[in-house]
Amino acid sequence: MGYTAPNPEQFSGLEQASSYMAPLAAAQITLPAFLFSGPCTALSRLIYMNQCNPGQLMIVAATWLQVAEKYLAASDMLKEKTGAVDGETWSGEDRDAFDGKADKVAAQLQTIGAFAMQIGISLFIMATMLAVMVPLMLAVATSLMAFSIAYLTIRAIPNPISAIVAENIRLIVMSTATSSLTALTALDNAIGVAAKTLAGFMGANMTATWIAMASKGILINPADTLGSTGFSMLQGLSQLALRNLMAPGRAGASGTHLDKISKPLSDTVAKANPFMQGFVGVQGVYNIGNNAAGDVNPDGENKMTDAGIDVMGLDFIPNTFEDKARGGGDDAPNWSSKPKDEEEGGE
Repeated sequence: MGYTAPNPEQFSGLEQASSYMAPLAAAQITLPAFLFSGPCTALSRLIYMNQCNPGQLMIVAATWLQVAEKYLAASDMLKEKTGAVDGETWSGEDRDAFDGKADKVAAQLQTIGAFAMQIGISLFIMATMLAVMVPLMLAVATSLMAFSIAYLTIRAIPNPISAIVAENIRLIVMSTATSSLTALTALDNAIGVAAKTLAGFMGANMTATWIAMASKGILINPADTLGSTGFSMLQGLSQLALRNLMAPGRAGASGTHLDKISKPLSDTVAKANPFMQGFVGVQGVYNIGNNAAGDVNPDGENKMTDAGIDVMGLDFIPNTFEDKARGGGDDAPNWSSKPKDEEEGGE
């Protein structure tokens, strides 16, 4: 029995649930961070930095594994078809040349399939770790939000006992936030190490795959991929820079890239921390609204999204620029299309 990839659709439920969990955590951590600062602000920064959708990542991983399945199946099918012609039916120099070429093509298909499988497995590892991280963020943010509401409610009661109870709640919040920050930071660091390791592995494997393909007669010109690669890097790095710039808790985040480049500039940006803190909550609510609108009416009009500019998503590059950047022969082929004779019912 050949390799069978998981169906991406089986992760659609997790994708839908995850689309609410991280934004909800960002929205709920805002009030505790404003009220209690300290570890709550650090938690807010960590939650903001880990806004993601593990379910969507698993769907992408499963799709890569399906690509691997198709290439490996094609290799097996090619071997089966060429092997069906025995030596008595066809032999000689032409047959030897044909077998040599067929073996090269089969090896090429296996090489591509193996690389696609490695990408899929790597993404699954990351998605699994994030699938643990995101619910924990939501649980911590929800509990701290509940404590914050209780704190404000009790403080509003004008008597000495209320003040004492409110202070006890504050101490509980600080203790809970500190222990939660320790646990989530350890998990966040582990995810960071895994991500860097897997990224390095994928880069090395891509180089090895290109060399293996070249040895079998397929030369890949890196210039042919400059459009997609350049645009993806531009968009990814610009959003990463804006994300880091907008992150709250900069005053307590020594060692950040901006802090290393210019301490005075980092301190100046840190003065806007209340605004940054508010941005975390607003962005969380915005993403919840977008996800809800998409679930209810996925074909609904969204002029900002249609234009390819999402200010709250820190994406300022319009779709028109993407179309131009990706032009030039590196567009993805339509693998789902069938030969014309099959579409017309021919043999």
